[in-house]
Amino acid sequence: MNIEAAPTPSKPMRILPLHFLLSSEGLNFPEFSGSAWHGGLGKVLARNSPVAFRQLFQTGPESRLYSLLPPMQQQFMKGEMFELRLTLFGHGVDHALAVTQAIADLGRTGLRPGGNYLLREASTLGPEGKIAFLSSDDGFIALPKIFHAEDYLSVFAHSVESCRINFVTPLRIKEGNELLNSAPAYAQLLRRIFSRIDQLAHVAEETPPLAKKMRGDLYDEAEGVEIKASAIAVHGIERRSARSEQQMRFGGIVGAVDYIGAMHSTLPWLRLAGLAQLGGKTAFGFGGIVTEASNLS
Repeated sequence: MNIEAAPTPSKPMRILPLHFLLSSEGLNFPEFSGSAWHGGLGKVLARNSPVAFRQLFQTGPESRLYSLLPPMQQQFMKGEMFELRLTLFGHGVDHALAVTQAIADLGRTGLRPGGNYLLREASTLGPEGKIAFLSSDDGFIALPKIFHAEDYLSVFAHSVESCRINFVTPLRIKEGNELLNSAPAYAQLLRRIFSRIDQLAHVAEETPPLAKKMRGDLYDEAEGVEIKASAIAVHGIERRSARSEQQMRFGGIVGAVDYIGAMHSTLPWLRLAGLAQLGGKTAFGFGGIVTEASNLS
């Protein structure tokens, strides 16, 4: 008698977008602050929560179950409010409270370079908006709510004919082993999104929100979308590597691209990419995108 093994149960890919509202005590970054946030957070986690540090930081660069989105602004006056985003994936979501505490502690000890700040509010960015779970006035309000990737993939009720994608932090993607320095095609972005989601799901040992064999129609739709206008610039960043103790230069594109064409089914994936971020160095704050839909009929 043949006995077939039971199918492995599906484990939907977990995602926890954290939003921190911070008050500057006088911050001054010499350049893009992603490296300072990454290094400072890692240092505090290594001291306060070794398990969280090991699972979030002591992995390969492309296997980190978080993405960081710092502000592009370099200076903040004392009392000025600003935002920091950090999204956790898979078993990384288990360390949400440790990360939140580390962000608060980092503000007191200070970013180097940068300065000090105060944590005013911590929220999750749910599909319907922000849900606060901590405030400086009330302390912890509730445990942060964890979502699944498919929760962010609701299809638009009306057809979508155009969109603008803002590359708010440098995007590093390659084509033919060369770093892209011009406006990416819409289909190129969609392929990168699926590559990013598949990679995160593999590391987390969870299931992507859409199987590879079911993506054909999405790729076909994306191929019909064209670039209407673009304003793209290459943004170079100097960073000192703690590992090699050498200065390293990273580049990526920033700016905005307007796309036109039918994108009813694919645009929700671009919005999910706004949480996951795209390309290389997402743990250092690269690859942040914001998508604006228009021409709804």
